[in-house]
Amino acid sequence: MTIRLLDLTGDATERGTKHGTELSTNITANVETYKNRFMMGGAGEERINAEAEKWSKRLQDHDAEYFEEMTAIAAASGTPIRDIALLNARYEISYSLYSQEAAAANDMPVHEPDGCTAFGILPEYSANGHTLLGQNWDWLNGLLGNLCLLRYRSEEHPDHILLTQAGIVSGMIGFNEHGVGLCVNGLSSKADGQELHHRPFHVRVRDIMRSKTLFDALKVIFGTDRVCSTNWMIGQCGGEILDIETSPNVAHTLYPEDGLITHGNHFINRTNIETEYERIAPCSLYRTPRLDRLIRQNSQKWDIEFLKSVLKDRFGGYKAICRYPNPEDPEAAQTVTVAGLIMDLDELTIEISDGPPDQNEFVKYRL
Repeated sequence: MTIRLLDLTGDATERGTKHGTELSTNITANVETYKNRFMMGGAGEERINAEAEKWSKRLQDHDAEYFEEMTAIAAASGTPIRDIALLNARYEISYSLYSQEAAAANDMPVHEPDGCTAFGILPEYSANGHTLLGQNWDWLNGLLGNLCLLRYRSEEHPDHILLTQAGIVSGMIGFNEHGVGLCVNGLSSKADGQELHHRPFHVRVRDIMRSKTLFDALKVIFGTDRVCSTNWMIGQCGGEILDIETSPNVAHTLYPEDGLITHGNHFINRTNIETEYERIAPCSLYRTPRLDRLIRQNSQKWDIEFLKSVLKDRFGGYKAICRYPNPEDPEAAQTVTVAGLIMDLDELTIEISDGPPDQNEFVKYRL
C-alpha cells in the first residue's frame, strides 16, 4: 500500500473542498476512530460533541483561514463542522483525557497514548552529507489506511508537505521548501489541558511549515505557552537540529551528541515538570536509548537504507520501536506503527511506509 498524496492549491475554500471531496470516506472513518477512543476513556457522545463545539470556536478565534479550510472540508465531505473540529483539536482533547487516565492509573487499567520514536542526524554524520529526520509514528490502529500526505503549493507561503490524518487541515510531520523539517512525539504532564486558550497543536504545525528559517520556526514553539505537552524535533537543511521538550508552560532544549539525537515519549529533562507518560507507557524508557544504540552500531556514516532497517526493530513485542496491535487491549485503544518515515531536508524528500515498516515498503515522495 502507499499513502495517498493530495496536491492542494488555491485559497482555503478551494483546498478544503478538494480535501473533503477526495477523502470523505477516510474522514468518516477517522471521526469514528476518535469518538470510539474518547468513549473508551469514559466520555459520552454528548460530552464529546460539546467539547468539539468549544474547540470549533477556539480554532476559529485562533486562525480564521485555518477555520475556513475546516469549514470547506466539512461541507465537501458531508461531515458536521464539530466533527472536523474534533479531528483538528484531537491532540488537545486526547492529552487532556490521557492525563486523567494517568491520574487514575492506580485504580484502573490504562492504555497507551500516541507513541513515537524519532531521530535526527547532522550532515557530518550522514552518508550523503544531508540533514536527516525520521521516526516511527505509533498511533491508533483504526487510522491505518486513513492517513494522507498533503502537498501545499502557494504564492503566499512556503510550499510544504505534511503527513496527516484525513480531515485535519495541518499535520504531524513534514518539511517545507526552505528545508525546515519537523518530527513530533507525544508527551504527557500534569499541567496538560489546564489552560485551553493557547494556540492549538495542529495550527502551530502549519505555522512551522510556513516558516522560512529555523529561527522563525522556533518562535512558533517558544513564543507562547501551550495547551498540552509535545516533543518537537526540528531542523533545517544545511545542518542544524534541535529537540524541544515542552509542557504547557515549560520548555527544555536538547542537542545532538556526536551527530545524533533520539527521542521517544518521556521527558528527558524533567526540571519543573511533573511527567505522566511513564505511568501509562513505560516502553518509551527503552525505545529512546535503544534507537540511539541501534543506529550507533553502524560505525560508518549512516545512510538511509540502514536507517530504514533500524525502524523495523521489534524488541519489546507489542511495545517495540516497530509495533503491532496487542489483541489484549480494547479494540478502540489498540496502537500500531501507522507509518515509518525518513526525511532528507536537503534533497526535500520523504520516504514513508504505509503501516509498520517491517511489512510495508518505503515509498519516496518529493516536494
